[in-house]
Amino acid sequence: MHIEMISTRDFYHQTPIDAARALVGAWLCRMMPDGRVVRARIAEVELYHQCERGCHAFGGRCTPRNDAMFMDGGHTYVYLCYGLHNMLNIVLGDAGVGIAVLVRALEMDGCDGPGKLCRTLGITRADNKTDLCSGAHMWVEPRDFVPEILSGPRIGIDYAGDDAALPWRFGIAQSPYLSRPFD
Repeated sequence: MHIEMISTRDFYHQTPIDAARALVGAWLCRMMPDGRVVRARIAEVELYHQCERGCHAFGGRCTPRNDAMFMDGGHTYVYLCYGLHNMLNIVLGDAGVGIAVLVRALEMDGCDGPGKLCRTLGITRADNKTDLCSGAHMWVEPRDFVPEILSGPRIGIDYAGDDAALPWRFGIAQSPYLSRPFD
């Protein structure tokens, strides 16, 4: 079976906003333990950059929890939120710079939130630092059309002050799978 995946680092090295927008409508693919491949369109993402206070890597802070954010673009950063929910992020940019896109929703039942999609696809901390360019058990395939993309402020980061208002949440217009509607 031939898989057309986004396997070049160049895709993940675009400007962060361009890469985040290009991921909306792309296909997140996951090889399940039974060998079945689940393929779902990315409906919603949020961009996080070390230059702003909403980011785990704000100010270039690298810790054992977030060190995956400092890997070369095309790797995953999976962290545990509130001790309950795994959250899948896709690292962007050059190694050494903390930039990632949180995958908030997929166009698939049970995937209308970042914790829900990880639970549905069995994504755990064991998937942290996965190379999406290798296509071993998780990868991204290019979108087959360019959807209308909405943007707005990110969700749940009021602690970030003015940075919370950055319009770095991107989603497919009219998608019933968004984690929350765009206002």
